[in-house]
Amino acid sequence: MKRIIQILGVVAAAIAVLPSHAAEDRVEFSTDGDFSEAAIRRGVKATRAQCEKVENAVWVSTPDHGEECLKYWTAGFPGTTAGRAVVFFHGDVWVGPGKTSRAYLRTSEWSIQRDAEKWARRIEAPYVFFGRPGAFGSSGDHMQRRREGESVLISAALDQIKDRLKIREFVIAGQSGGGHVTSALLARRADIVCAVPTSAPSSPRVRWLTKGLKKDTTGFGDSYEPTDHLRAGRAHEQLRVFVLGDPADANVVWPSQTVMADKLKAIGMRVEILHGNGTGPDSHSLSDSARIVAGWCYQDMPTGEILRKAAEGLRG
Repeated sequence: MKRIIQILGVVAAAIAVLPSHAAEDRVEFSTDGDFSEAAIRRGVKATRAQCEKVENAVWVSTPDHGEECLKYWTAGFPGTTAGRAVVFFHGDVWVGPGKTSRAYLRTSEWSIQRDAEKWARRIEAPYVFFGRPGAFGSSGDHMQRRREGESVLISAALDQIKDRLKIREFVIAGQSGGGHVTSALLARRADIVCAVPTSAPSSPRVRWLTKGLKKDTTGFGDSYEPTDHLRAGRAHEQLRVFVLGDPADANVVWPSQTVMADKLKAIGMRVEILHGNGTGPDSHSLSDSARIVAGWCYQDMPTGEILRKAAEGLRG
């Protein structure tokens, strides 16, 4: 009965989606960040002039997916070239009307920076927390997540962050919807040395079909499918991918997570599946574990040692 209730809750959340909004309907950009449910639901609009006043933001312009001001927070960077850095992409914020978590509503620029500093110390690596479009103070429309534009905009932002912070290569990790971003970037970039898509709907299509739905929980049927775009020879020559998840995850079904590993193996790329114990009522959250594994990658820990340490237990 408990599992049935959990599944019904996910379906209810899928029904409770809202359409995307025109730019004029969005809330105004705030340099201090707007962490309200209204900003998540309606989107945030910014101008280049507003963006350029914010130290921890980049203005990105794309041919087909518009312009946005995307924010990020850093810690642990040396004064000279960083060489390699860990980038973390948070999970989806929108759940449904009146359901935005209290933790998110209490978020501030200060609390995100404090958290970034904590993680840089914990994993002993230069660390970047990235605000996905329409969330955590970034402009954009969070209701458009998992469509092609999200990863296009984020990749363009990473180009600027890479230049600004003198980064040579990335270790990337993401939880849930941020895991989809992680998977999508593998099809776009050759400077990723390690990736940890976590509790990730690496194929939104597999996820919604497995659940008996006709479209993604966002309400769109044209989600970006990273596995359709992966090609041998495009990636960093040292790329390692660790697909991390809990097979009992009732939010993002296991086949939609492991499809990434299946495709990478098929094209001859190095990939491993790591099992974790997801927290929360749906066994879904593994944000901490994603960053821990990314830290191991940053330190060039051998794959066998990562597998051994993961087998000792990854939780939450």
